[in-house]
Amino acid sequence: MKILIGYHQRSGSTLLQHILNGHSQLQSFSDANSFLVLPALLSGYTPESNICVKPMDILYLIRIRLIYRRFDKFIWLARDPRDSYLSALEVGFAYGSSLWLPGKKLHGIDIGLLKRWKRIYRQYFRKRNRWHLVRYEDMVQNPKMVLKHLFDYLELPFERVYPFEPFNRAAGGDPKLSKTRTI
Repeated sequence: MKILIGYHQRSGSTLLQHILNGHSQLQSFSDANSFLVLPALLSGYTPESNICVKPMDILYLIRIRLIYRRFDKFIWLARDPRDSYLSALEVGFAYGSSLWLPGKKLHGIDIGLLKRWKRIYRQYFRKRNRWHLVRYEDMVQNPKMVLKHLFDYLELPFERVYPFEPFNRAAGGDPKLSKTRTI
């Protein structure tokens, strides 16, 4: 089974990816590491094991129909956009690493970042029925229930997948962790 995680930056997608990687029947790839497996999957390669891919969110700025034909299951991770926006500014993801230039400001709010959020979320809103929606706030407040529903959707047995291995930046870790030492 090939699983794709859709999201907007700073939505908790790395947290979800690391949690899923703790399942005994899943191998999960994050951000830049996903580029190691994504070309093979898009060319039609079917792995023997279950693979979960969380590509960089810039992939969702463009509409690629091919990508949807190559995956079996789809998870969309949503977070309150106000929190995502503030987190992106705080950690410095808003521009440099996201390949996005600053936009016009209105009352101190970068309208360009809001437009970026809307463009990425179009991937979800165009075909909501394709995606299994996971809300970040629910995942951190009630992980057992959210993961039970998610594993049911993925047709995998429930396993306790947290606490998980510490973040490793080389394996797709969260740069905010090195500053705050919290998740």
